[in-house]
Amino acid sequence: MSIYSLHEKGLINVNESAQSATVDSNITIAFALDSGYADCLKVMLASMAHNGILCRSPIVIYTDDPKLSEDPIVKIVADKISVLSGKKKDLLYKLAKDNVQRPERADWNRGTFLKWSVFEPQETTKLLFLDVDMLVLNSLSGLLTAFTDKPLVTCPQFQQSIKSENTDAQLTNLLSGNFDNKHKRRINSGVMLVSEDYLSDTFFADITQYASERVSIHEQGLMSEYFYNKSECLGMAPSAFNYQDSYLRLATKETYKKILNNISILHYAGAVKPWSNSSSSVSHMRSIQLWHEYKKIANELLSVV
Repeated sequence: MSIYSLHEKGLINVNESAQSATVDSNITIAFALDSGYADCLKVMLASMAHNGILCRSPIVIYTDDPKLSEDPIVKIVADKISVLSGKKKDLLYKLAKDNVQRPERADWNRGTFLKWSVFEPQETTKLLFLDVDMLVLNSLSGLLTAFTDKPLVTCPQFQQSIKSENTDAQLTNLLSGNFDNKHKRRINSGVMLVSEDYLSDTFFADITQYASERVSIHEQGLMSEYFYNKSECLGMAPSAFNYQDSYLRLATKETYKKILNNISILHYAGAVKPWSNSSSSVSHMRSIQLWHEYKKIANELLSVV
């Protein structure tokens, strides 16, 4: 099963001849979500199909919501639907409640810790985890070939200092991977390229044990702390492969346009989501409009019930 399965059923056109096309026969794509984000997943898949990104790779979907397993598009596209249960569920839910600084956000925290389910054996030797509040716009070849000696490749969490310190220059540097010290060790776990060493029950046990012994701001804070002194294990790829829209909108007009044209993965992290009323004040911006354009491309996927 794959994005190409949707093409074979006439639900979406896969553009494997696109200039941005990316192919890798030895990589699983993984998503983690509940049924409330099913439509976001479908728009994400449409962006990948339109740009020919990993359209024949197997897909694994992790969820703690059994209803998601009944979604007809999920059934078509997923090689495996893994519903969180048992001791693993108890452990991740406990971390979401007891090991973050804002336990009142337990529902949100549970969703973020769900992505740690990918740390288990897979059918391939590499796995690419992607959040679903994203669009894939350009080739991922640069991400897949970066840091081939590192078991985990991610991108930085954008720091608040961008808002007050030479904003355009920092945003441009992030795009190309020219990171200052504030961005070298803080992970945004929305994109994770995981190699075989970490696709194991042993690594899952190791990182969850580490997290259970401390409190951090959130899941990716715990992950950042785990890797803080493990530079030999972590590669930090250019933010072109996980560019956070809320910060992109801080750029001046020309810088905004230049960066947007060179983003491979656009991430709608934060409170402003293009599909919600929260985006009304920025609906004129090209990055927001893009999501709605891909929603139109995903029309058949969204209409299947």
